[in-house]
Amino acid sequence: METRVYVLRHGQTHANAEGRFAGRTPEPLTEKGREQARRAGEYLRSDPPIRIYVSPLRRTRDTAELMLEALGRRAEVVEEPGFLEISIPPWEGRFKHELRADPVFQYEVWSKSPHRFFIPGCETLPEVYGRAVRAMEEVFHRESSRTVAVVTHMVVVRCLLVHYLELPLAAYRTVPVPNALPVLLRRRGLEVSVEVPFGGGREAEEMRAFLEGVRP
Repeated sequence: METRVYVLRHGQTHANAEGRFAGRTPEPLTEKGREQARRAGEYLRSDPPIRIYVSPLRRTRDTAELMLEALGRRAEVVEEPGFLEISIPPWEGRFKHELRADPVFQYEVWSKSPHRFFIPGCETLPEVYGRAVRAMEEVFHRESSRTVAVVTHMVVVRCLLVHYLELPLAAYRTVPVPNALPVLLRRRGLEVSVEVPFGGGREAEEMRAFLEGVRP
């Protein structure tokens, strides 16, 4: 039997468009982000999820609700804290050029070696990786032989793909994660495969090329 989990980043937010770090703020979707979410729902009409797991942040729930509108059906929306955005309070709301300009923010470390990033009181990438993988493994166990979706954040999607593609965490920055593009994790027994079944644009093709490049 096969368990199918569609994982996607939320639709575009104003922070994404403006080059700001949203973090755990209640950042809304742009109109483009809302359209991206609806398109993701349209993609999933051929394989509708019975449940959508979201992080506790507004932008993931809004994305899920718009997906369901486009699907034309109801499904349970469940908050899962393990899929929450990384916690870096000093960065929240700041433009990336501000973060780069002040060494205290450690943005250069985050840009070049994110697995080594550390600021006291903030989450590290290994910590996000650990909680995200635990949450996904719980979803696989709970939803055995079903189709569900997970709407989360770029950091979490990257950590999950690094894990299931068996890459080192140092490869984190090589993983492309466009807004609202469903990536399918198929679990059969202990094996998990990764594919991009939908989308024909540049971002979808970049994701497919990335997956081809890392497969043995």
